[in-house]
Amino acid sequence: MLLSDYSMTERYSDYEELRPLGEATHIPDETLSSSGDGESRRQRADRVDEGYPDDTMATTTECASCGASIPASQTKCRFCLSNHLDAPTDDQDTPDSECDILHVIHALVESRTFYGAVAKGSAAASLLAKSASDPAVDDCQLIYDLDEEPAAQLADQWPSLPSATRVSSECGEQLLAAARERTTWTDTTQSRHDGERATFLYDETGSGVRDENRLAALLEDADDDVWLVPAIALQRFVTDASTGSMRRESPNREHLECRECNQETEHRFNEYETVPDDEWTGQPMWECQVCGTPRYGPEPEGAR
Repeated sequence: MLLSDYSMTERYSDYEELRPLGEATHIPDETLSSSGDGESRRQRADRVDEGYPDDTMATTTECASCGASIPASQTKCRFCLSNHLDAPTDDQDTPDSECDILHVIHALVESRTFYGAVAKGSAAASLLAKSASDPAVDDCQLIYDLDEEPAAQLADQWPSLPSATRVSSECGEQLLAAARERTTWTDTTQSRHDGERATFLYDETGSGVRDENRLAALLEDADDDVWLVPAIALQRFVTDASTGSMRRESPNREHLECRECNQETEHRFNEYETVPDDEWTGQPMWECQVCGTPRYGPEPEGAR
């Protein structure tokens, strides 16, 4: 699942919409339960047809999350339903936290095997979400981990979206060429695709690859095969308590002194202390992004 804090009500609504019509319903079917009333099969069949939309009614609409074309009877496409994705809006009830799709990214990793590449791609995605290398990305989900095929709105932007592919393969060459063409390199001043995010390639540490010499080095100096591992970059939004509208969640990263590393390192706000001690309970807890050691720190920006 993409969201750990997606509300149970919203999750249940998604599951209900995914469930085939008539499956596991708790409402008795009066037509079926009264089969002995002498009503002809033709009459019952005619009654079943009642309520179906006329041909003149709209048959398609857009997914409320990604904009893909879907049947008018649905609210979201199968991909967004399966992964509980919602686009934040100002005029509907929303859970405390939601994720919005940013775009597709690709991790460049070295590996001898497919599963080794997926594992390294997962680590790179996790590091990207935790680090400050790209503040626009709050979370990542590998294509490999999705329950459904990517939404057409995402897949149509790329030659293909495999779980992982060698750069040396035909699929890999096409995918890398598309990512390079979209990227804003450090020696250019404007993206070739105005209005789009400019970073699409990341290395094994989760750092963006924005220099063509750096990309060439990653490809040429590799000891093993180089793979592309596609993932979906996400932005997290939270409900503003004062206005009730959705706003971008602050990443809340600070450089603090780490006793384990014995130097100042990047920390990320984790949670508030909950120990049964009036002196310490409610204190902000921060986690070192180098060694993982927790410590108390300042109040996170925009909190409480």
